[in-house]
Amino acid sequence: MDPLAGRLSQFRAPKKLEGRYGTMSVQANPFKRSTILIMFAIGFAAFVALLYGLGAGSQFTSGKNGQAHGASNSIVGYKALANLLEKTGSPVTYSRTQAGIEKPGLLILTPAVASQSADLDQVVQDRAYVGPTMIILPKWQVTQSQTLTLKKGWVVRTEPWDGEAVGPMLDDIADTKVTRSKETKGIASSAVGGTVKTPDSPVTISGDFIRNIVRDPRSGDALVAYLDDGGVYAQLDGLDPSVITDEAEIDADFFPVVIVADADLMNNFGMADKQTAEHALALIEAAAAGTDGEIMFDLTFNGLGSPKNLLTLAFEPPFLSATICLIVASLAAAWMAFNRFGPPVRAQRSIDFGKTALVNNSAGFIRRMGRSYLVVDPYAERIRSEAALALAIPAYTPDREINARLDALGESGGNRFSALFHNLSRAQKPHEIAEGAAALHAWKKEKIG
Repeated sequence: MDPLAGRLSQFRAPKKLEGRYGTMSVQANPFKRSTILIMFAIGFAAFVALLYGLGAGSQFTSGKNGQAHGASNSIVGYKALANLLEKTGSPVTYSRTQAGIEKPGLLILTPAVASQSADLDQVVQDRAYVGPTMIILPKWQVTQSQTLTLKKGWVVRTEPWDGEAVGPMLDDIADTKVTRSKETKGIASSAVGGTVKTPDSPVTISGDFIRNIVRDPRSGDALVAYLDDGGVYAQLDGLDPSVITDEAEIDADFFPVVIVADADLMNNFGMADKQTAEHALALIEAAAAGTDGEIMFDLTFNGLGSPKNLLTLAFEPPFLSATICLIVASLAAAWMAFNRFGPPVRAQRSIDFGKTALVNNSAGFIRRMGRSYLVVDPYAERIRSEAALALAIPAYTPDREINARLDALGESGGNRFSALFHNLSRAQKPHEIAEGAAALHAWKKEKIG
Protein backbone atom coordinates (compact mmCIF):
# COMPACT_ATOMS: atom_id res chain seq x y z
CA MET A 1 0.00 0.00 0.00
CA ASP A 2 1.26 3.52 -0.86
CA PRO A 3 2.57 5.28 2.30
CA LEU A 4 0.59 8.47 1.66
CA ALA A 5 -2.58 6.50 0.98
CA GLY A 6 -2.01 4.62 4.19
CA ARG A 7 -1.69 7.89 6.11
CA LEU A 8 -4.79 9.34 4.47
CA SER A 9 -6.78 6.22 5.22
CA GLN A 10 -6.33 7.02 8.93
CA PHE A 11 -8.47 10.16 8.58
CA ARG A 12 -11.58 7.95 8.78
CA ALA A 13 -11.11 7.13 12.45
CA PRO A 14 -8.62 9.12 14.51
CA LYS A 15 -8.45 6.32 17.10
CA LYS A 16 -6.38 4.31 14.63
CA LEU A 17 -3.60 6.83 15.12
CA GLU A 18 -2.82 5.01 18.37
CA GLY A 19 -0.49 2.67 16.57
CA ARG A 20 3.21 2.36 16.23
CA TYR A 21 3.66 6.09 15.74
CA GLY A 22 1.00 7.32 18.16
CA THR A 23 1.77 10.31 20.34
CA MET A 24 1.54 8.29 23.56
CA SER A 25 2.12 4.68 24.51
CA VAL A 26 1.04 2.76 27.59
CA GLN A 27 3.61 1.05 29.73
CA ALA A 28 2.55 -2.18 31.43
CA ASN A 29 2.14 -1.99 35.21
CA PRO A 30 5.05 -3.90 36.83
CA PHE A 31 3.07 -4.63 40.05
CA LYS A 32 0.01 -6.73 40.66
CA ARG A 33 -3.08 -4.96 41.94
CA SER A 34 -3.16 -7.10 45.09
CA THR A 35 0.50 -6.33 45.80
CA ILE A 36 -0.12 -2.58 45.66
CA LEU A 37 -3.15 -2.90 47.95
CA ILE A 38 -1.18 -4.89 50.52
CA MET A 39 1.72 -2.42 50.42
CA PHE A 40 -0.65 0.51 50.86
CA ALA A 41 -2.56 -1.15 53.73
CA ILE A 42 0.64 -1.97 55.62
CA GLY A 43 2.09 1.48 55.08
CA PHE A 44 -1.12 3.25 56.11
CA ALA A 45 -1.52 1.14 59.24
CA ALA A 46 2.14 1.74 60.16
CA PHE A 47 1.69 5.49 59.71
CA VAL A 48 -1.39 5.60 61.98
CA ALA A 49 0.42 3.44 64.56
CA LEU A 50 3.40 5.81 64.42
CA LEU A 51 1.18 8.81 65.10
CA TYR A 52 -0.48 7.04 68.01
CA GLY A 53 2.88 5.92 69.39
CA LEU A 54 4.29 9.45 69.19
CA GLY A 55 1.27 10.79 71.04
CA ALA A 56 1.02 8.03 73.63
CA GLY A 57 4.70 8.28 74.51
CA SER A 58 5.39 6.66 77.86
CA GLN A 59 2.07 4.82 77.91
CA PHE A 60 3.94 1.97 76.27
CA THR A 61 6.76 2.08 78.82
CA SER A 62 7.03 -1.19 80.68
CA GLY A 63 6.21 -1.10 84.38
CA LYS A 64 8.93 -3.66 85.07
CA ASN A 65 11.50 -1.13 86.22
CA GLY A 66 12.03 -2.38 89.78
CA GLN A 67 10.30 0.60 91.44
CA ALA A 68 7.43 0.63 93.94
CA HIS A 69 4.24 1.05 91.91
CA GLY A 70 1.21 -0.97 90.86
CA ALA A 71 2.69 -2.34 87.63
CA SER A 72 6.01 -3.41 89.17
CA ASN A 73 6.83 -7.08 89.73
CA SER A 74 9.82 -6.31 91.98
CA ILE A 75 9.93 -7.08 95.69
CA VAL A 76 8.77 -3.53 96.49
CA GLY A 77 6.11 -3.32 93.78
CA TYR A 78 2.37 -3.93 94.03
CA LYS A 79 1.67 -6.14 91.03
CA ALA A 80 0.80 -9.09 93.30
CA LEU A 81 -1.85 -6.99 95.04
CA ALA A 82 -3.31 -5.94 91.69
CA ASN A 83 -3.45 -9.56 90.51
CA LEU A 84 -5.05 -10.64 93.80
CA LEU A 85 -7.74 -7.98 93.44
CA GLU A 86 -8.49 -9.06 89.88
CA LYS A 87 -8.73 -12.72 90.85
CA THR A 88 -11.15 -11.86 93.66
CA GLY A 89 -13.46 -9.99 91.30
CA SER A 90 -12.35 -6.38 91.68
CA PRO A 91 -11.69 -4.49 88.42
CA VAL A 92 -8.21 -2.96 88.34
CA THR A 93 -6.83 -0.28 86.03
CA TYR A 94 -3.57 1.65 85.76
CA SER A 95 -3.71 5.41 85.36
CA ARG A 96 -0.92 7.12 83.38
CA THR A 97 -2.69 10.49 83.07
CA GLN A 98 -4.36 13.01 85.34
CA ALA A 99 -7.71 11.80 84.00
CA GLY A 100 -7.58 8.94 86.50
CA ILE A 101 -7.91 11.45 89.35
CA GLU A 102 -11.34 12.45 88.10
CA LYS A 103 -12.76 8.91 88.07
CA PRO A 104 -14.75 7.46 90.96
CA GLY A 105 -13.45 4.43 92.79
CA LEU A 106 -10.43 3.89 94.98
CA LEU A 107 -7.26 5.59 93.71
CA ILE A 108 -4.04 4.08 95.06
CA LEU A 109 -1.07 6.46 94.98
CA THR A 110 2.41 4.97 95.32
CA PRO A 111 4.61 8.09 95.20
CA ALA A 112 8.37 7.97 94.94
CA VAL A 113 10.51 9.68 97.53
CA ALA A 114 11.10 12.62 95.21
CA SER A 115 7.36 13.30 94.81
CA GLN A 116 6.23 16.79 95.80
CA SER A 117 3.91 17.20 98.76
CA ALA A 118 1.96 19.93 96.97
CA ASP A 119 1.16 17.59 94.11
CA LEU A 120 -0.10 14.89 96.47
CA ASP A 121 -2.20 17.41 98.37
CA GLN A 122 -3.73 18.65 95.11
CA VAL A 123 -4.85 15.12 94.29
CA VAL A 124 -6.33 14.70 97.78
CA GLN A 125 -8.23 17.97 97.49
CA ASP A 126 -9.52 17.23 93.99
CA ARG A 127 -10.85 13.81 95.04
CA ALA A 128 -12.54 14.89 98.27
CA TYR A 129 -16.00 14.44 96.68
CA VAL A 130 -14.97 12.07 93.86
CA GLY A 131 -13.71 8.92 95.57
CA PRO A 132 -11.45 7.52 98.27
CA THR A 133 -7.67 7.87 98.02
CA MET A 134 -5.00 5.56 99.43
CA ILE A 135 -1.40 6.77 99.73
CA ILE A 136 1.24 4.05 100.21
CA LEU A 137 4.49 5.61 101.38
CA PRO A 138 7.79 4.25 99.99
CA LYS A 139 9.75 2.12 102.44
CA TRP A 140 12.71 0.33 100.85
CA GLN A 141 15.67 1.45 98.82
CA VAL A 142 16.55 -0.94 95.98
CA THR A 143 19.48 -1.63 93.69
CA GLN A 144 20.40 -3.90 90.83
CA SER A 145 22.26 -7.05 91.81
CA GLN A 146 25.93 -7.12 90.86
CA THR A 147 26.29 -10.88 91.32
CA LEU A 148 22.91 -12.42 90.53
CA THR A 149 21.15 -12.60 87.17
CA LEU A 150 17.59 -11.58 87.98
CA LYS A 151 14.42 -11.55 85.90
CA LYS A 152 13.41 -8.34 84.22
CA GLY A 153 12.08 -5.93 86.83
CA TRP A 154 13.58 -7.72 89.82
CA VAL A 155 15.83 -5.79 92.21
CA VAL A 156 17.64 -6.29 95.49
CA ARG A 157 16.17 -4.62 98.59
CA THR A 158 18.72 -2.72 100.69
CA GLU A 159 18.02 -0.29 103.58
CA PRO A 160 14.65 1.29 104.47
CA TRP A 161 14.15 4.97 103.80
CA ASP A 162 14.61 7.18 106.80
CA GLY A 163 11.50 8.90 108.18
CA GLU A 164 13.03 12.30 107.43
CA ALA A 165 13.16 11.39 103.71
CA VAL A 166 9.57 10.18 103.55
CA GLY A 167 7.84 12.52 106.00
CA PRO A 168 8.02 15.72 103.89
CA MET A 169 5.82 14.07 101.25
CA LEU A 170 2.82 14.65 103.55
CA ASP A 171 3.63 18.17 104.78
CA ASP A 172 0.91 19.85 102.72
CA ILE A 173 -1.69 17.19 103.55
CA ALA A 174 -1.40 17.12 107.35
CA ASP A 175 1.04 17.76 110.17
CA THR A 176 2.55 14.28 110.51
CA LYS A 177 5.61 12.47 111.75
CA VAL A 178 6.96 9.35 110.04
CA THR A 179 9.08 7.04 112.22
CA ARG A 180 11.09 3.92 111.38
CA SER A 181 11.71 1.35 114.14
CA LYS A 182 14.20 -1.51 114.34
CA GLU A 183 11.85 -3.70 116.35
CA THR A 184 11.18 -7.30 115.33
CA LYS A 185 7.86 -8.65 114.11
CA GLY A 186 4.76 -8.75 116.31
CA ILE A 187 0.98 -8.79 116.01
CA ALA A 188 -0.74 -5.51 115.26
CA SER A 189 -4.41 -4.73 115.89
CA SER A 190 -6.49 -3.66 112.90
CA ALA A 191 -9.86 -1.97 112.53
CA VAL A 192 -10.65 -3.88 109.33
CA GLY A 193 -9.19 -7.37 109.74
CA GLY A 194 -8.74 -8.20 113.41
CA THR A 195 -4.97 -8.58 113.52
CA VAL A 196 -2.05 -8.59 111.12
CA LYS A 197 1.65 -9.39 111.41
CA THR A 198 3.89 -6.43 112.07
CA PRO A 199 6.56 -6.11 109.32
CA ASP A 200 10.29 -6.00 109.94
CA SER A 201 11.60 -2.50 110.67
CA PRO A 202 8.05 -1.17 110.91
CA VAL A 203 7.30 2.36 109.70
CA THR A 204 4.63 4.29 111.56
CA ILE A 205 2.91 7.64 111.23
CA SER A 206 1.48 9.95 113.87
CA GLY A 207 -0.08 13.39 114.05
CA ASP A 208 -3.00 15.41 115.40
CA PHE A 209 -5.30 14.42 112.52
CA ILE A 210 -4.00 10.89 112.01
CA ARG A 211 -6.30 8.09 113.17
CA ASN A 212 -5.22 4.46 113.53
CA ILE A 213 -6.50 1.72 111.26
CA VAL A 214 -3.60 -0.64 112.06
CA ARG A 215 -1.80 0.13 115.35
CA ASP A 216 1.81 -0.82 116.00
CA PRO A 217 1.83 -2.92 119.24
CA ARG A 218 4.95 -1.24 120.68
CA SER A 219 4.76 2.44 119.83
CA GLY A 220 0.98 2.71 119.48
CA ASP A 221 1.43 4.78 116.31
CA ALA A 222 -0.30 3.91 113.06
CA LEU A 223 1.07 1.44 110.54
CA VAL A 224 -2.03 2.32 108.50
CA ALA A 225 -4.13 5.41 109.21
CA TYR A 226 -6.86 7.60 107.82
CA LEU A 227 -6.95 11.38 107.70
CA ASP A 228 -9.40 12.87 110.20
CA ASP A 229 -10.73 15.62 107.91
CA GLY A 230 -14.34 15.84 109.03
CA GLY A 231 -15.65 12.92 107.04
CA VAL A 232 -17.70 10.07 108.51
CA TYR A 233 -15.79 6.79 108.09
CA ALA A 234 -17.45 4.21 110.32
CA GLN A 235 -15.76 1.34 108.45
CA LEU A 236 -12.31 2.67 109.43
CA ASP A 237 -12.55 4.15 112.93
CA GLY A 238 -12.84 0.94 114.96
CA LEU A 239 -9.56 1.58 116.75
CA ASP A 240 -9.34 5.35 116.80
CA PRO A 241 -12.56 7.33 116.24
CA SER A 242 -12.57 10.87 114.89
CA VAL A 243 -12.05 13.70 117.37
CA ILE A 244 -13.98 16.20 115.22
CA THR A 245 -17.35 16.70 116.88
CA ASP A 246 -18.33 20.17 115.65
CA GLU A 247 -21.20 19.59 113.25
CA ALA A 248 -20.08 22.58 111.21
CA GLU A 249 -16.83 20.78 110.41
CA ILE A 250 -18.38 17.40 109.62
CA ASP A 251 -19.14 16.59 105.99
CA ALA A 252 -20.67 13.17 105.36
CA ASP A 253 -19.96 13.51 101.61
CA PHE A 254 -16.21 13.40 102.09
CA PHE A 255 -14.34 10.31 100.89
CA PRO A 256 -11.53 8.99 103.11
CA VAL A 257 -7.82 9.47 102.64
CA VAL A 258 -6.00 6.32 103.81
CA ILE A 259 -2.24 6.48 104.45
CA VAL A 260 -0.26 3.23 104.51
CA ALA A 261 2.93 4.08 106.39
CA ASP A 262 4.47 0.59 106.11
CA ALA A 263 4.46 -0.59 102.49
CA ASP A 264 5.22 -4.20 103.50
CA LEU A 265 1.54 -4.56 104.38
CA MET A 266 0.66 -4.10 100.68
CA ASN A 267 3.67 -4.80 98.46
CA ASN A 268 4.77 -7.96 96.66
CA PHE A 269 6.95 -9.01 99.57
CA GLY A 270 4.03 -8.75 101.98
CA MET A 271 1.62 -10.58 99.64
CA ALA A 272 3.74 -13.72 100.08
CA ASP A 273 2.16 -14.05 103.54
CA LYS A 274 -1.45 -15.26 103.52
CA GLN A 275 -2.55 -13.30 106.60
CA THR A 276 -1.04 -10.07 105.23
CA ALA A 277 -2.68 -10.62 101.83
CA GLU A 278 -6.09 -11.20 103.44
CA HIS A 279 -5.68 -8.05 105.50
CA ALA A 280 -4.72 -6.04 102.41
CA LEU A 281 -7.94 -7.14 100.69
CA ALA A 282 -9.97 -6.22 103.76
CA LEU A 283 -8.29 -2.80 103.96
CA ILE A 284 -8.99 -2.01 100.31
CA GLU A 285 -12.58 -3.18 100.65
CA ALA A 286 -13.11 -0.91 103.65
CA ALA A 287 -11.42 2.07 101.98
CA ALA A 288 -13.49 1.63 98.81
CA ALA A 289 -16.79 1.23 100.68
CA GLY A 290 -19.59 3.30 99.18
CA THR A 291 -18.07 3.48 95.69
CA ASP A 292 -18.79 1.46 92.57
CA GLY A 293 -15.80 2.47 90.46
CA GLU A 294 -12.66 0.57 89.58
CA ILE A 295 -9.56 0.30 91.72
CA MET A 296 -6.93 2.45 90.03
CA PHE A 297 -3.19 2.28 90.57
CA ASP A 298 -1.65 5.66 89.74
CA LEU A 299 1.65 5.59 87.82
CA THR A 300 2.13 9.30 87.23
CA PHE A 301 4.00 9.80 90.53
CA ASN A 302 6.44 7.08 89.46
CA GLY A 303 7.53 8.70 86.19
CA LEU A 304 5.31 6.53 83.97
CA GLY A 305 2.72 9.18 83.19
CA SER A 306 1.91 10.52 79.76
CA PRO A 307 0.98 14.20 79.39
CA LYS A 308 -1.90 15.24 77.17
CA ASN A 309 -1.12 16.49 73.67
CA LEU A 310 -2.92 16.90 70.38
CA LEU A 311 -1.98 13.43 69.18
CA THR A 312 -3.27 11.69 72.31
CA LEU A 313 -6.48 13.71 72.20
CA ALA A 314 -7.04 12.62 68.61
CA PHE A 315 -7.28 9.00 69.75
CA GLU A 316 -9.54 9.63 72.74
CA PRO A 317 -13.27 10.49 72.99
CA PRO A 318 -14.85 12.75 71.90
CA PHE A 319 -12.23 13.45 69.22
CA LEU A 320 -11.81 9.77 68.36
CA SER A 321 -14.95 9.85 66.19
CA ALA A 322 -13.52 12.71 64.11
CA THR A 323 -10.23 10.83 63.75
CA ILE A 324 -12.07 7.73 62.53
CA CYS A 325 -13.98 9.85 59.99
CA LEU A 326 -10.71 11.33 58.70
CA ILE A 327 -9.17 7.86 58.37
CA VAL A 328 -12.21 6.54 56.48
CA ALA A 329 -12.20 9.61 54.22
CA SER A 330 -8.49 9.11 53.50
CA LEU A 331 -9.07 5.47 52.63
CA ALA A 332 -11.98 6.40 50.35
CA ALA A 333 -9.88 9.04 48.57
CA ALA A 334 -7.02 6.57 48.16
CA TRP A 335 -9.39 3.94 46.76
CA MET A 336 -10.85 6.42 44.25
CA ALA A 337 -7.35 7.45 43.16
CA PHE A 338 -6.30 3.82 42.88
CA ASN A 339 -9.20 3.04 40.54
CA ARG A 340 -9.07 6.35 38.65
CA PHE A 341 -5.54 6.09 37.27
CA GLY A 342 -4.20 3.16 35.30
CA PRO A 343 -0.62 2.21 34.51
CA PRO A 344 1.80 5.10 33.92
CA VAL A 345 1.99 6.50 30.37
CA ARG A 346 5.21 7.17 28.52
CA ALA A 347 5.48 10.02 26.04
CA GLN A 348 6.91 9.24 22.57
CA ARG A 349 8.96 11.50 20.35
CA SER A 350 6.98 14.28 18.74
CA ILE A 351 9.09 13.86 15.56
CA ASP A 352 9.99 10.31 14.50
CA PHE A 353 13.06 9.20 12.55
CA GLY A 354 13.40 8.34 8.81
CA LYS A 355 11.24 8.58 5.65
CA THR A 356 8.25 7.02 7.36
CA ALA A 357 8.52 9.69 10.04
CA LEU A 358 8.37 12.37 7.32
CA VAL A 359 5.14 10.86 5.96
CA ASN A 360 3.68 10.46 9.45
CA ASN A 361 4.47 14.01 10.50
CA SER A 362 3.24 15.47 7.20
CA ALA A 363 -0.04 13.57 7.42
CA GLY A 364 -0.49 14.61 11.03
CA PHE A 365 0.20 18.25 10.21
CA ILE A 366 -2.30 18.23 7.32
CA ARG A 367 -4.96 16.61 9.51
CA ARG A 368 -4.51 19.08 12.37
CA MET A 369 -4.69 22.05 9.96
CA GLY A 370 -7.91 20.74 8.40
CA ARG A 371 -6.42 20.89 4.88
CA SER A 372 -6.89 17.30 3.83
CA TYR A 373 -8.57 18.32 0.56
CA LEU A 374 -5.32 19.96 -0.62
CA VAL A 375 -3.63 16.58 -1.13
CA VAL A 376 -6.49 15.12 -3.20
CA ASP A 377 -5.50 16.41 -6.64
CA PRO A 378 -1.73 15.85 -6.26
CA TYR A 379 -2.38 12.27 -5.08
CA ALA A 380 -4.81 11.53 -7.97
CA GLU A 381 -2.35 13.01 -10.50
CA ARG A 382 0.45 10.91 -9.06
CA ILE A 383 -1.53 7.68 -9.42
CA ARG A 384 -2.38 8.59 -13.03
CA SER A 385 1.25 9.48 -13.84
CA GLU A 386 2.56 6.21 -12.37
CA ALA A 387 -0.03 4.20 -14.30
CA ALA A 388 0.78 6.02 -17.59
CA LEU A 389 4.49 5.49 -17.08
CA ALA A 390 3.90 1.76 -16.47
CA LEU A 391 1.97 1.55 -19.81
CA ALA A 392 4.62 3.59 -21.70
CA ILE A 393 2.13 6.35 -22.54
CA PRO A 394 4.04 9.46 -23.68
CA ALA A 395 4.15 12.34 -21.20
CA TYR A 396 2.67 14.80 -23.74
CA THR A 397 -0.53 12.71 -24.11
CA PRO A 398 -3.64 14.70 -23.09
CA ASP A 399 -5.26 13.75 -19.75
CA ARG A 400 -8.54 12.74 -21.39
CA GLU A 401 -6.75 10.24 -23.66
CA ILE A 402 -4.73 8.87 -20.74
CA ASN A 403 -7.96 8.33 -18.78
CA ALA A 404 -9.50 6.55 -21.72
CA ARG A 405 -6.54 4.20 -22.13
CA LEU A 406 -6.54 3.47 -18.38
CA ASP A 407 -10.31 2.81 -18.45
CA ALA A 408 -9.62 0.20 -21.08
CA LEU A 409 -7.74 -1.85 -18.50
CA GLY A 410 -11.07 -2.73 -16.83
CA GLU A 411 -12.92 -2.13 -13.60
CA SER A 412 -11.89 -2.47 -9.98
CA GLY A 413 -14.66 -2.72 -7.44
CA GLY A 414 -17.21 -1.93 -10.14
CA ASN A 415 -15.55 1.35 -11.23
CA ARG A 416 -13.13 2.28 -13.98
CA PHE A 417 -10.15 4.55 -13.51
CA SER A 418 -11.79 7.80 -14.66
CA ALA A 419 -14.72 7.30 -12.25
CA LEU A 420 -12.40 6.66 -9.34
CA PHE A 421 -10.27 9.64 -10.34
CA HIS A 422 -13.24 12.02 -10.43
CA ASN A 423 -14.68 10.65 -7.14
CA LEU A 424 -11.43 11.41 -5.35
CA SER A 425 -11.13 14.84 -6.96
CA ARG A 426 -14.63 15.81 -5.74
CA ALA A 427 -14.06 14.51 -2.16
CA GLN A 428 -14.00 17.13 0.60
CA LYS A 429 -14.62 15.36 3.89
CA PRO A 430 -11.86 13.30 5.55
CA HIS A 431 -13.71 10.01 5.33
CA GLU A 432 -14.59 10.62 1.65
CA ILE A 433 -10.96 11.43 0.88
CA ALA A 434 -9.78 8.28 2.68
CA GLU A 435 -12.26 6.05 0.83
CA GLY A 436 -11.49 7.61 -2.59
CA ALA A 437 -7.71 7.37 -2.10
CA ALA A 438 -7.96 3.75 -0.96
CA ALA A 439 -10.17 2.81 -3.96
CA LEU A 440 -7.81 4.48 -6.48
CA HIS A 441 -4.78 2.80 -4.89
CA ALA A 442 -6.56 -0.56 -5.02
CA TRP A 443 -7.26 -0.07 -8.79
CA LYS A 444 -3.60 0.71 -9.46
CA LYS A 445 -2.39 -2.27 -7.45
CA GLU A 446 -4.84 -4.65 -9.19
CA LYS A 447 -4.32 -3.46 -12.78
CA ILE A 448 -0.70 -2.36 -12.84
CA GLY A 449 0.87 -3.69 -9.69
